[in-house]
Amino acid sequence: MIDIVKSVKEEEWKSFLNKCDEATIYHTPEWKQFLEKTFGYKSEYLFAKDKSGNIAGFLPLFYIKSKLTGNRLCSVPFSHICGPLGTKEASTDLLEEAIRLFQKSNLNTLEIRGTIDDERFVSLNSFSTYTLELSSKPDEVWPKLNKGSVRWAVKKAEKSGVTAETTRDTGDLKEFYEINAVTKKDLGVPCHPWKFFKNIFDILGNHVSLYVSKSNGEIIGGGIMVYFKDTVLYGYGASNPNYLNLHPYNSFIWKSIEDACVKGYNIYDFGRSSYSNTGLIDFKKRWGTVETKLYYSNYPTKPNSLSENRESTKYKLASRIIGEMPLLMYKQFSDVVFQHFG
Repeated sequence: MIDIVKSVKEEEWKSFLNKCDEATIYHTPEWKQFLEKTFGYKSEYLFAKDKSGNIAGFLPLFYIKSKLTGNRLCSVPFSHICGPLGTKEASTDLLEEAIRLFQKSNLNTLEIRGTIDDERFVSLNSFSTYTLELSSKPDEVWPKLNKGSVRWAVKKAEKSGVTAETTRDTGDLKEFYEINAVTKKDLGVPCHPWKFFKNIFDILGNHVSLYVSKSNGEIIGGGIMVYFKDTVLYGYGASNPNYLNLHPYNSFIWKSIEDACVKGYNIYDFGRSSYSNTGLIDFKKRWGTVETKLYYSNYPTKPNSLSENRESTKYKLASRIIGEMPLLMYKQFSDVVFQHFG
């Protein structure tokens, strides 16, 4: 006998996640609070309880209503994997409730970012993630990295006087936001709003850290790392285009890997990449990573996604328009549209 409830005590919630190997940062109460505060999404969090009143399963859902990317019920926005947790019976009942919620709403798609063994769902593979197995000794990880590119670039950055460090300073985070805006504008895509980075640090606390590369005291690149259980996720990275010859990415990534090893983390996840982004995929593979294909499950049909098809005429036109915007206008534009791409 399974009962579906929409609210549980936070300590009970976290205790359940600690027992689930498949649980991710995206299943946490902190991620829920972060998304609600940053984008104002309405949520439907479903918990399955067994006859003893214990949590047997969990499925987080958010409503995203967008003329740009379609109306959908998603588990969950701005995650690269976040499927139902728990027993098979609980997961089945949770999915039935999710379908019921979807059917009574004016939505186009129910999207579960994970594999669902149900013929009613359409499976879609547009991304892979790339993970590096860590060791308690960074020296044992170093040989896994490509010698002619990654290791060479790390050493070149060090010889050029580039330093890497972790920081929680708001001023440093603000500088990273500005660099990220320039980086994303050059790519022709919307950038993360300032409130995205501010809220992720305010709400997720020790689950996140900012690593920066510096040259002569100036931040020239950085990345935000997200920590949960035994995994470090390289979530968001950017670099000043004027300093790419100093290899800031390699500098702060290697520093974050070293620290992760010493702190006892087992996996370093470079995050998901679209198959059309071949340059980024090649960069991640050079770090000795293993590819894992990500399958998303959609009911009743797969969504149309502008961001996943980089070769489409619409995508190329949008990228060109974004690239031609003045920076201030571009940031204001991003503040409005970014939430649609969760």
